[in-house]
Amino acid sequence: MKKNSSNNEMIGRVAGVAGNVFDTVLQILLIVAIVLVISKGAKTAYDYGYRIYTEKPMAASVGKDVEVTIPLDFNALELGKLFESKGLVRDSKLLALQYYASEYREYVKGGTYTLSTTMTAEEMFGAIAQVNIEKEELLKEAEEQKKAEEEAAAKKAEEAEEDAEEGGVQEIEMGDDSDLTEDNVR
Repeated sequence: MKKNSSNNEMIGRVAGVAGNVFDTVLQILLIVAIVLVISKGAKTAYDYGYRIYTEKPMAASVGKDVEVTIPLDFNALELGKLFESKGLVRDSKLLALQYYASEYREYVKGGTYTLSTTMTAEEMFGAIAQVNIEKEELLKEAEEQKKAEEEAAAKKAEEAEEDAEEGGVQEIEMGDDSDLTEDNVR
């Protein structure tokens, strides 16, 4: 019996050591997997971060003009997918990031634009912004002109009213006192 209990103890110890070795190997594999995932994520993040500002246009020299209609209620990812489907960019997600990093973002609005495959994302945003800035300036000028015309018309009407009042007073002053009845004054 003593031999059996000693074998059982030995088996227990071996099982304990094997369990510890297995746990250690599992922990090492888990750490390696985490390091690989972090490494892959860091590389991807670096690549995207680098490409945001250095991405080349689709065509180096001879490109083609592409008409693009951007919906009024778009988001950056939809814009990226639209540009990618038209052959203007390689990566829709990258264009979405470039959109958020662009100084022209507030001027990129829905509408129809002609862009070229020789343009970088920033150049495309700049071209769209230029069109919209010009539209805004024209609208502002038109509003200012309309306001000036309305003010001029109001001033002219006011002057005409003042002239009419002054003319009426002059007639009364010049007229005969006997004509100053209530019916004649109106």
